[in-house]
Amino acid sequence: MVSTSRQVYRELLSNRAVSVLAITQLVRTLGRSQVWIFIPVYLLLVRHVQYFDIGLLFFTTAMISLPVSIFGGNMVDRLGRRKVGIIIPPILVFVFFSLSASAFLGLPLVVIFASFVAIEPLVTIQGIVDNVLVTDIVEDAKRNDAFSLLRIAANLGFSIGPAMGGYLAYLNYGFVFIAPALISVLDFMLFFKYIQEPVHKSSISGNFTFPTRDTKFIIVCVLLAMIWFVTGQWGTTLTLFWTNFDHLTNRFIGDLYGLNGVFVVTMQIPTNWLFRRTSDHLRIAIGGLVYSFSFLALAFFTGPYFLVLDVFFITMGENIISPVAFSMIGKIAPPDKRGQYFGAFQMIVGFAVPFAPLMGTYLLGYYSNQAVSFWSIIASIGVTISLAVYAYGRGRMSQTPATRES
Repeated sequence: MVSTSRQVYRELLSNRAVSVLAITQLVRTLGRSQVWIFIPVYLLLVRHVQYFDIGLLFFTTAMISLPVSIFGGNMVDRLGRRKVGIIIPPILVFVFFSLSASAFLGLPLVVIFASFVAIEPLVTIQGIVDNVLVTDIVEDAKRNDAFSLLRIAANLGFSIGPAMGGYLAYLNYGFVFIAPALISVLDFMLFFKYIQEPVHKSSISGNFTFPTRDTKFIIVCVLLAMIWFVTGQWGTTLTLFWTNFDHLTNRFIGDLYGLNGVFVVTMQIPTNWLFRRTSDHLRIAIGGLVYSFSFLALAFFTGPYFLVLDVFFITMGENIISPVAFSMIGKIAPPDKRGQYFGAFQMIVGFAVPFAPLMGTYLLGYYSNQAVSFWSIIASIGVTISLAVYAYGRGRMSQTPATRES
């Protein structure tokens, strides 16, 4: 079985498009993870922005991305994957340079907020392009492994990025924000030179559309979005918790997030093997439970050794959920509407994702001295949603590719 898994990954890497997508995932995440982890710390410690205002910033960013998801997905179907893919990096170069300049020069907060808000919509479209490309060029039986491969590459970058950002932050937060600008140049060069447009035919015409009549797709997306709501505490909320409750240094926070990347790289393939005979819905439910109880443990234990162990279990929840979620959408989406479906998926998930840091930072301020109450609420929500996913999926989620039209 192990040799078979190795053969599958060797075959995937021999596909130039897949290997280039993996490389771009690595370099993008290496740069962007620093911004994602350290901008809340920068705003809190340097600009003295309140918890809730930081959460509101992330909420606003995600909400702005919602209509962009539908727009981007339809454009991917109409204009083509490659054309949309090469437009985004140059714009990101400008946005990241603006964010960096704002930190170096101490520009008003409105400039920093505007630059940060512009990032997520562009990154959302890039994600749609990547997901559609993988679905186009990889056969259904190998898509879980293909999405896992891209995720491993991204987390290899994540294992380096936050740790590097932790050191750069000691020099100046502007260095943290300039790294993804430079990396976006490399991203553009790789995509422009090596990615070719796969053969596809779009049936989309007229106004931008949404698969409103595909009931199964909508329900699956809503359930996945609810899971994302819980997993979304991994990031802004957890960073602020570690900063003000456990009083961790920037360097140690960066190291912990770096370990998350290491655990993805080393454990994603074994996780896929372990769950190879598990249905998609059961796998997602298990992952949600692992996430929930790993968060809850943070209320009762602390110390460096425990935190490393807890990050391992949080990462295992992530490993269980992430690849299969995208694979499920690939199975449901008709071939001529994959951009539309992945865009719609991003939009539905996008309704839940911004509320995660918003609610998390609000509760963090409300329960400022009550870690048990705070994490118990998060864990209770996670357990409830996981059970709902399992209950629905056991009776209704099929595992066959869709042939219907929306």
